[in-house]
This record gives sequence, structure tokens and C-alpha cells, in this order.
Amino acid sequence: MPVRRGHVAPQNTFLGTIIRKFEGQNKKFIIANARVQNCAIIYCNDGFCEMTGFSRPDVMQKPCTCDFLHGPETKRHDIAQIAQALLGSEERKVEVTYYHKNGKVHLFRILFT
Repeated sequence: MPVRRGHVAPQNTFLGTIIRKFEGQNKKFIIANARVQNCAIIYCNDGFCEMTGFSRPDVMQKPCTCDFLHGPETKRHDIAQIAQALLGSEERKVEVTYYHKNGKVHLFRILFT
């Protein structure tokens, strides 16, 4: 029986291709389902978990806006840019201040494609 590696969506060759492509580039990423409310996270790789300090079960099914990483230094303007990026159909880069699970501040550069 194949290992599912943290998927919360049915196996899909398209998703598998994306995951293999980005895993090979040593990227930290999540994949979300744009067809459900809050664009729920359906996959996060180990790099994302290490970077944020959250385990895969902590991350799965959370909104892809990553509200769980917000903190006092996270600017509302940055949050609004992320919301706009999710509504748009073009590639967009956003920089936002997020927090590691242990409270440490990180500047994230996010690419929406």
C-alpha cells in the first residue's frame, strides 16, 4: 500500500508532479484547495514544517493565508496583499512577517502562482 505523505486530498497525478518538482528544488511550500472555503491546506512539505515549527497535522486543513503564523508584527497591509493574491489570477510575490511556533519572528517571501 503506498504511503500518502500527508495528503488530505485524493491522489492526483498533477499534485504529485508539483510536489516532486518543488521537493527537488529544496523549496518550502504548501498546496491549498482553492475550491473550498478558506482555501484549506491539503499538503505541506517537510521544509515548511521545519521552517515554521508546526507539524504536518498542525498545518493541514488550516486556511492557506496561514493565520496561525500571524503575530504582533504581522502588518494588516501584508495580510490584505495575501488575500488579494489568492483572489487574483496572476503570479504575485508578497513579503510578510510571520512567526515560528516558538515565537521567533521571520520575514517570509511568498510566491503565489
